[in-house]
Amino acid sequence: MKEKIRVLVSNLPLPYHGIGSWTEEFNYFLKKNKFFDYVLSPSKDQDEVFAFSAKRKWFRGSSFFRDSALKNWVVKDYSDKLLNLSEKNTPLQILVLDDQVLLEGICKLKDRLPKGTEVIFYYHGHALSLKSVYSSLVDKVFFLTEAGYKESLRINNEFTPEVEIIGNGVSSDLFFPLTSQQKTLIRQELGFASEDKIICWMANSRPVKGIHLFGKMIPRLLDLDPKVKIITIGHNSNPDWEHNRVSQLGRLKPKELSRYLQISDYYFFTSLWKEGFGLSLVEAIKCGNFIFTSANGGIKDVVRGYPFVKLIDTPNIIDSWISEFQNQLLSFPMENKEEEMSQFLKDFHSLESWEFRLKKGLE
Repeated sequence: MKEKIRVLVSNLPLPYHGIGSWTEEFNYFLKKNKFFDYVLSPSKDQDEVFAFSAKRKWFRGSSFFRDSALKNWVVKDYSDKLLNLSEKNTPLQILVLDDQVLLEGICKLKDRLPKGTEVIFYYHGHALSLKSVYSSLVDKVFFLTEAGYKESLRINNEFTPEVEIIGNGVSSDLFFPLTSQQKTLIRQELGFASEDKIICWMANSRPVKGIHLFGKMIPRLLDLDPKVKIITIGHNSNPDWEHNRVSQLGRLKPKELSRYLQISDYYFFTSLWKEGFGLSLVEAIKCGNFIFTSANGGIKDVVRGYPFVKLIDTPNIIDSWISEFQNQLLSFPMENKEEEMSQFLKDFHSLESWEFRLKKGLE
């Protein structure tokens, strides 16, 4: 008889067929490993492992009898599947991915699950605030950074789960630095010159990502040097940004995205909220860019060890970004250490190292 039944719980469909963040790493994990016995998610790809379960929306008036609505409606699909698995009378190990409503519903079901059942929460934000009514029922929390864990300790009056720092992982086969010759060739293919000084900015259109501030930076950055060109990715096209040295590319698939990061020289990460990890930041680093980033949330932990980074402690002040970029333009270029940096970047927040930490955390 199995020692425990491992169950992965997600509010996003797995495998995920869209453009996502942590979904990419779980696609990798699930394709490579037969680790979880069951995956509960709103996926149409169903078989003996993948079982359809969808979180239902709260309905009008549900706040008046929240606990009942939570268990009997919102998380009912997941609850029913877990209770069916409980009939085997084998302890469950349930990993809940980044959804506190699902976490709460499953915790409140725990007394009906087999003795020894373990509930683990993989949190993809920075600081986690757990409600005291169910926090003691969470056995373990996976954090992205140590800074996120320490901030969670600070904001919770009681915080009893065991903790592992798991982080995230990025594909080293897709995101890697080019040699100087390769970079020149691909730049030419994409319409750029070898002498261009390319800045890349990538995020969605939300103000918390600093899009409004970066828009104000664009003309000032272009004025610093006629060789400066700017690539922006992931946001809605902005007519105010139109310029012959600015390319607004919209949302790109990972393979396209990696090519533009590989030909870039600088990456601006202007996040204005407590960033949990910053996957795009790691993608840019793995491609060898010089990084200008706000120092919000867990970012300092994420970039630790990478020598070509400037942390901006006052990210809401546009002059901070402009002056640091100007200083970098006037300084000596990054030292050419292609072989040495290539191995470092291959290992830097790799999918393989993330996979190892995840498995270890679930042992």
